[in-house]
Amino acid sequence: MARSLPRGAVAIACLVGIAGGLVGCSAAQAEAPAASGPTSPEPVVVHAPVDATKRPAPLPDAPDLDGLTPLDPLHVVPGLPGLDGRTQLRSDDQSLGRWRTAVLTADTAAYDSPDGRVVGVLPLTTLGIPTTVPVVQATPSGWLRVMPAVRGALPSDDRAQVNGRTVWIRATDTRTAGTDWRIVVDRKKQTITVDEGDRTRTFPVLATGSRATPTPVGAQFVVGTFWDEPGTTTPRVVLLSTQSEALDDYDKRTGTSVTAIHTTTLRGRGEVSTGCVRVSDEVMDELWHRVPAGTVVVVR
Repeated sequence: MARSLPRGAVAIACLVGIAGGLVGCSAAQAEAPAASGPTSPEPVVVHAPVDATKRPAPLPDAPDLDGLTPLDPLHVVPGLPGLDGRTQLRSDDQSLGRWRTAVLTADTAAYDSPDGRVVGVLPLTTLGIPTTVPVVQATPSGWLRVMPAVRGALPSDDRAQVNGRTVWIRATDTRTAGTDWRIVVDRKKQTITVDEGDRTRTFPVLATGSRATPTPVGAQFVVGTFWDEPGTTTPRVVLLSTQSEALDDYDKRTGTSVTAIHTTTLRGRGEVSTGCVRVSDEVMDELWHRVPAGTVVVVR
């Protein structure tokens, strides 16, 4: 294959040719036809319109998911980015709900940034139900930044990294969904406000976390599991995505310290729980199998 030479090399080659003998150069010149003067280049005629539409670059090939750590409540995945002040996006399709969520349609690789480092796998299901996550950012090139239900660290290592984590996933592995719901828990007022989109109501709670084991503050979300546990101190449970920022493993069997909104048989009131939000049966009736997965719960 012919290679172009750098400018300096071209000059050196000409000098070598001249020094090698003028006879050869003269003969080549004699055989060359006489120039007939400058000629105009042939015009380029475009017979069809040119499609100059800018299209997003194709996404890179998906990595092998085998061996990647699942992003779920049972695992700890260090190095995940935080929310950086972002909140759940408003839905583009109001028929799906006011707030945007994404439902996984396949196991998908999770990244710390678009085209960045692979940090784990966001599974198709979480604790046996379809994985549904709030969307906090979206790019035209097909990336979604979502909130996974996973810890970024153990409290004993770095409590600031436990909750409020995000990852980037491909939109092609999700189905666009949404929710009209938004819930706010006020620890100081000991209230829970349930906004369903068309109505908003505030109820008292029975308890929130103690000073030693506070309810995690900030944005979290309803995972979508509804645990019915009659005969226990937590008869009905709505699981949240956060875990205790004071306890590594409240549940020794699973090694987790998940937080939830649940009913209780315990008599303590006020800031006395290990992090969960305890509510009455009447309040739980408003949430039980009604609050959609991916609904953001803001604790303040």
